Amino acid sequence: MNLFQALNFDLPLCTAFVGAGGKTTAMFSLARHAPGPVWVTTSAHLGTDQTHLADCHYIVRSSEDIDPALWMEQKVVLLSGPATSDDRLSSPAPELLESIRQIALREGVSLLLEADGSRSIPLKAPGDHEPPIPEWVRQVVVLAGFSMVGKLLSEKTVYRSGRFSELTGLSEGEPISIKNVRDVLIHPLGGLKNIPAEAVKAVIFNQADTSMEQNLAGSVACDLLESGYARAIIGGLQSAPDELMCYSRY
Repeated sequence: MNLFQALNFDLPLCTAFVGAGGKTTAMFSLARHAPGPVWVTTSAHLGTDQTHLADCHYIVRSSEDIDPALWMEQKVVLLSGPATSDDRLSSPAPELLESIRQIALREGVSLLLEADGSRSIPLKAPGDHEPPIPEWVRQVVVLAGFSMVGKLLSEKTVYRSGRFSELTGLSEGEPISIKNVRDVLIHPLGGLKNIPAEAVKAVIFNQADTSMEQNLAGSVACDLLESGYARAIIGGLQSAPDELMCYSRY
């Protein structure tokens, strides 16, 4: 099944993506598979090299740049603030993001946003100010990159490795286990951090490309579901995007 089928979220979507290990890939995969037009944005940053994943990209600097009729002419539209000096796309200002959200709700358009950063490192633990999830988000997808399981804990394998160590008890230089990743995902200061109380939660173990990797990820799926996640999805969003495994709480 594809990601839209696996998540089984109510439409129109109002979904934030956090964590690490394929947020942008997951977000645009969901945008392509969801019915109707989809607006993609961020409350954090996006790389400027990711604009090609959308059909159109519009920079929203002020209310004068908001043009829903134009945006709805395309399947997937990326809405962002201006580019930063380090070649990233900023978020629209909070009041503009709120306007976009209200219009999407009124028009029945699905809205997806990347609400976290990981510098392209496949695992992370959130910092004090992360993740910036708007309180109006109705679904949150937390990602973890399976490719770092078995690797040694360092800043090269985990973004904010010191915080990861605090949440798991794992020391720098020790191998990362699937249970360490589970512990971060279910920790209130880890994967569950800043998620609105009423939001539906799902977790994706991305980069689990082999049956052995999928079985290992599946071994902690029940723990994730018992900790409040409605779905635990396992597979490879790039290698086999239509062959995802899904564990469901209901």
